Amino acid sequence: MEPQRETYRPPWLLWVVAALAVLVGGLSLYREVTGQNDGSDLRADSRLAPAYQAQLLEAARTAYAILRTPEFAAALTGAAGDQPIYVSRDRGERTAESVLEDLTGRGRYLPVQLIMMDPAAAQSGWHYAAGGGLGYVSQDGEIHLPPDVLADWAADDLVRRSCAINTLAHEIAHTISISPFVFTPAFTDTRLGERAIPRRGGGDSPVASYLIGSAAQCAWLQQQGRVAASEVRACVEVFGTRGFNDRCRAFGAREPVRDRPGLPPPMRPL
Repeated sequence: MEPQRETYRPPWLLWVVAALAVLVGGLSLYREVTGQNDGSDLRADSRLAPAYQAQLLEAARTAYAILRTPEFAAALTGAAGDQPIYVSRDRGERTAESVLEDLTGRGRYLPVQLIMMDPAAAQSGWHYAAGGGLGYVSQDGEIHLPPDVLADWAADDLVRRSCAINTLAHEIAHTISISPFVFTPAFTDTRLGERAIPRRGGGDSPVASYLIGSAAQCAWLQQQGRVAASEVRACVEVFGTRGFNDRCRAFGAREPVRDRPGLPPPMRPL
């Protein structure tokens, strides 16, 4: 007669260790796919000189930080007023409160690599953000920036420096997802080659990404003492809520940052 074989049963301690491993791994994944990138999850273009990498990271982290300040919230809601804000092709228009919720609670900021455009490239004056894919590991975002952004951030003039904040905050907005695993952009503008925004109610209403950029810019200027709280709304109007403009060098050291005759014209609103 063959001896009976006992079924192997792992020690209870091994089960505890395995359960803890699953729990820790699950919590880690949950934090990764729902946590906010506060500017610490950034990488700079490795082709840049170390000094330029440091400047680019400083500017981007400043833009991330400003989005969570009371000055920014006041600038965004003050500029929006009661107008609906166009947020994306799939979600249409929302309130200022909904935009702030996407920025500070509901939205998930992708890890981002900051890439400097080649000055010799035909599109080197553009800037744009990219992100997407299925699964967290394929969802790292990229923000492509022209050399002008670094030049703005390195300038002595505060208004010109603030334009780097505007650009970065605008592009950061395009790397925010409103779903945890599949990249679902919280904020989009238009499709490639499209000037008008389909299904937009009220063609003069703010576009979220541009409003976010200008509100971040003017909130930063308020923090620097360049504009007073009472001047922030006028400042946001100067830099636009429906498109960019080229007004970074239009204000002297003590000149109020508000609309006046002779300013470069804004781009045609989206």
